[in-house]
Amino acid sequence: MMTPGTIVSFNFETKLQLTARIVAIALVAVNTRALAADLSPGSWPKAERERLEKIESQTWWSPLEAQTFESSGGIVSATVSPVAVYAGVQALKHGGNAADAAATTALTQITMQLGSVVSYAGIFTMLYYDAKDHKVYSMDAGYNSYLHETDPRTIPVSEIGILYKSAPNATDGGAKGRQTLVPGFMAGVEAMHSRFGHLPFRDLFEPAVWYAEHGVRISPVLQYHFMFRAKFLSLTPEGQQFMGQAGGEIPKAGDLFVQPELARTLKAIAEHGSRYMYTGQWGEDFVRIVQREGGKVTAEDMKRYEPTWNEPHKETVFGHTVYVNGPPHTGAYALFVGLNIAEALKLDQKGPYWTDPETFQALNRIGLIADAAPVIDKNTSSFLLGRGVDISADAQLGKGYAQAVAPLLDQIFAPPADSGPKHSNAIAVIDRDGNIAVITHTINAVVWGDAGIVVDGIPIPDSAGFQQLNLASIKPGDRVPNPIIDTIAFEGDIPVLATASIGASLQNESIRVLLGVLGQHQDLATVMAAPPLLALNDFSAVDKTASQVPVSIPQGAYGPDFIAKLKALGLNLTEIPAVDAATRRGTLAAVAIDPKTGKRTAVNQPGVMVYNSTD
Repeated sequence: MMTPGTIVSFNFETKLQLTARIVAIALVAVNTRALAADLSPGSWPKAERERLEKIESQTWWSPLEAQTFESSGGIVSATVSPVAVYAGVQALKHGGNAADAAATTALTQITMQLGSVVSYAGIFTMLYYDAKDHKVYSMDAGYNSYLHETDPRTIPVSEIGILYKSAPNATDGGAKGRQTLVPGFMAGVEAMHSRFGHLPFRDLFEPAVWYAEHGVRISPVLQYHFMFRAKFLSLTPEGQQFMGQAGGEIPKAGDLFVQPELARTLKAIAEHGSRYMYTGQWGEDFVRIVQREGGKVTAEDMKRYEPTWNEPHKETVFGHTVYVNGPPHTGAYALFVGLNIAEALKLDQKGPYWTDPETFQALNRIGLIADAAPVIDKNTSSFLLGRGVDISADAQLGKGYAQAVAPLLDQIFAPPADSGPKHSNAIAVIDRDGNIAVITHTINAVVWGDAGIVVDGIPIPDSAGFQQLNLASIKPGDRVPNPIIDTIAFEGDIPVLATASIGASLQNESIRVLLGVLGQHQDLATVMAAPPLLALNDFSAVDKTASQVPVSIPQGAYGPDFIAKLKALGLNLTEIPAVDAATRRGTLAAVAIDPKTGKRTAVNQPGVMVYNSTD
């Protein structure tokens, strides 16, 4: 997703309004007692540690060559940080299970990325398959709104908010603290570990603490981030202090960024648990600093925060049972609307979209129909209601809605008669006992946000700065919904695929991969190497009829004959530079499992920020 020349301000989940980077991890571990484990990078083989650090500090966060990883044991597939992937593998080697390895990877990622696109003050969501009781669990640790934020429509609009209709002009432009929300990441990590983990909670922090103390080498990506956001980090004394941790005014590539204050905070959390961030010293400092910057947070907001466990959504598609995050997530609507329509159109019996123009056309139509589900644009909703289609949210999760919509696509996308935000890390985990953890964590904002608030070494995102209407739709103090899509798919009662997706086109990415692997029986390497299906990024097209919406493809991704066939089908096609396409693609970490042999497979692909390793 990030390549040389990428414009960082647009490296966000357009539909999700999530910013961060991805992590999908499939892991296998030994089920052992909760013995202390030495996960510190100081005990790693020095040559291997230095090799990983060099990769991370010199690349643009994606592999340089395609590579397939296969294992009958542990396998870790994660975005952005090869160091964090290795940390997860170490958790497996020291007796940890899927939950331990996923948590270790996530914690390490944030330190390695300096809290820029993922944060200890961000959010955390999870699907977990417990092989022993054959059950899939869903847990949400998203943001809570503030009890005393009673007029969210006036929350100051973040810099990225001008791109969204959901971010109206605010009347109070100076109170940057109002852009913050009660974080859930750390409570979510601890809740997952408390229920499923084996290793002591404190041990999972060792890699993150080590790199906070010893320093992270500034990569070209991080240098670009600092250049882009320096004016915002400079707004507060804490932000200025944070930015100076490489010894200069603005960190530069090659500098060593040391985070002693963060190390102290992480050690305190490791010792006292996540409540340190809610009712302990960090929580008190958060309330004090955010209130100083005009925010409406109180100690009561922090005290009442708890992750929520919920029933995952599930649907049978292409002969497989697919699970996705339960409420308050909304990602299930986009995923199942898309997959059910694909099934109704019998796309599993057609060629893959990169060779069959009709499949390409169908998937782009599906993407537009499911884009904001359960919300439907006014033109399409009026059309469907006029044909007697039930467009309620409950109906959209069922087969009936897809079967009603599929035969109407040609009419929905017919030309008019008078035609004269977001980064996240996702982790999918499989261990030796067959347990699977799929998690996503994110700041739901753009690179550190624009409030410049830092609390005890942890940058605070401005995640309320473009969700004014979303916040206005819930009660003050309630959980903020999000459209994250994590999946676990089963063939009978055997898990065969785990995915976690982020990026502007995360919905398109999830649908294309699940269709390719589950429906068309493509191998994972082939599907991952195929060109991305890009999200709509033309904000002037929001009110256009479906047929007028532009369809973007990366330059050079398809041959001229294929492009001619797409245009002949009536697609409003636009080729865009590969660098621009990188900012608009979805990124998905996936692990496929052979139901007969149990072999796990994950894939490195150049240009996609996913790294893999085995134990």
